[in-house]
Amino acid sequence: MPVTISDIARQAGVSKSTVSRYLNRRYECMSAATREKIGEVIAAADYRPNALARSLKQKRTHTIAAVVANILNPFSTSMIRGIEDFCQQAGFNLILCNADDQPDKEKSYLEMLLAKQVDGLIINTAGQNKAMLQQIAAHIPVVLVDRRVPELSCDSVTLDNRKGVAMLVDHLVGLGRRDIALFTLPFDTVSPRLDRVTGYKAALERHGIPFRAELLLETDTSQVSVQAKLAKLLASGPRPDAVFGFNNLMTMAIIKAVRALKLSIPDDIAVIGFDDWEWASLLEPPVTVVDQPAYDMGSKAATLLIARIQGKRISKRPVVAVFEPKLIIRSSCGERAD
Repeated sequence: MPVTISDIARQAGVSKSTVSRYLNRRYECMSAATREKIGEVIAAADYRPNALARSLKQKRTHTIAAVVANILNPFSTSMIRGIEDFCQQAGFNLILCNADDQPDKEKSYLEMLLAKQVDGLIINTAGQNKAMLQQIAAHIPVVLVDRRVPELSCDSVTLDNRKGVAMLVDHLVGLGRRDIALFTLPFDTVSPRLDRVTGYKAALERHGIPFRAELLLETDTSQVSVQAKLAKLLASGPRPDAVFGFNNLMTMAIIKAVRALKLSIPDDIAVIGFDDWEWASLLEPPVTVVDQPAYDMGSKAATLLIARIQGKRISKRPVVAVFEPKLIIRSSCGERAD
């Protein structure tokens, strides 16, 4: 006969409800001795809770989902780790979906996750499935991470992107760089991209530098695309004295393209980027970046989501958590070593 929760309660000398609280990691008002005794009995009996029965009874699966735009992006990897670590501590399982920044793929995942009856959703949305996300948010908690969607009444975790871009432009201008090219992903629907482009234009204006449309280059993050755009830019007029990468993948592609074009960093052209990554400090020259705390952003998103799931006291209005960027100065823009 399989071991039941009643068996565990009887052997541990406690009630079934106490064992249930232990299994759900609700340790408040439970002594350390009681927790230790229940744990010993469960280990000795090799007891495994029936997850399906528990979810049917509680109307919860203790599972949340995270949909990210690009799992290969180091920002996404670090953010996911922040989500997963908090979920593990809180007793929730995590389903991870990589949408590749493709609305159709994202929609397919959202349909699957609804069928799985997840308790909540964290999403780094491509921005084109708003109606579906509105329907989902009406039934389960949803937290947007690295995104703002005004039409959705749900919590969000973002960075002050305009401030981050201003830091980069200020740094470049302080070094005498004024012809600053920005390589960006398509920015018509996704809030961080819009914010960074808006911040770029505003920062130039603040320094009295006219915005030049030819220095705003929209592309993907492949070296082939970036190199083609950069080569065309260099051949078409005055050479930019600095190139700014929208994210770490874009910055890496820019560095490869600059080297393929036989240009020197920073003598021929400065390179600066948004997001730090593991190799940025090890390249020659090391790359100056604005970093965003991806792990902390992921952890905060999971904290908000699970608080909503558990019905804890939290504002009825959507919570907007905005993190601060950090400028990390290295030497890819011609900075002097201290």
